[in-house]
Amino acid sequence: MDRRFELAGFGLACTGWLCAIFTKCLPMWNVTGTVDNNTDTLALYWDGVWLNWQELNKGSLHCNFYMSLLSLAGSFRSWNALLLASIVMGIFPVVGYFVALVWFPQRIQIKAAAGVVFVLTGLLLLVVTSWTTHATYSELDTAVHITKGWGPALYSGWMGTALLLIGGGALSFLLNEPFHINTTLNDSQRFRQKFRKICGISL
Repeated sequence: MDRRFELAGFGLACTGWLCAIFTKCLPMWNVTGTVDNNTDTLALYWDGVWLNWQELNKGSLHCNFYMSLLSLAGSFRSWNALLLASIVMGIFPVVGYFVALVWFPQRIQIKAAAGVVFVLTGLLLLVVTSWTTHATYSELDTAVHITKGWGPALYSGWMGTALLLIGGGALSFLLNEPFHINTTLNDSQRFRQKFRKICGISL
């Protein structure tokens, strides 16, 4: 596999992992409703109902909205746990690829394993993002008409899922490149020779 293609796959996967982190930080839903002729928009974060119930103060709309979400409290905990798991899982392939790139350039198995873990991270992010997207269109039991819309977190989640699957899949193809070991060894040796020449070290 061409080195540029390999690095491009790793870059896409890393960008997808960063999108997963942004997904945790950005609002998942933007909720709009009208109470007493006053229209307000609320933002719901992945931390769930309880933290926002303490922090936000939007009057009647706020209370109606969050009281209607009490039945989804278990789902919030599941969504949050799955999202955190995908972020933590993504740390391992990032560290593993850098270790293989710097200290073990000939070990393509490590890079390929990083690609597989990136794919698993993307699948985990896919589960939580699709689950939350489906919940966006469910009806809420509230006397106030409330409209739920995608927040920036869902867009970031879908983008991160696609990048993780594409980038991780590209790295996983290293398992099908048996002759890549020799090429990597030659590239590594040439890099060391150039580095020694630049530094004035005799071979």
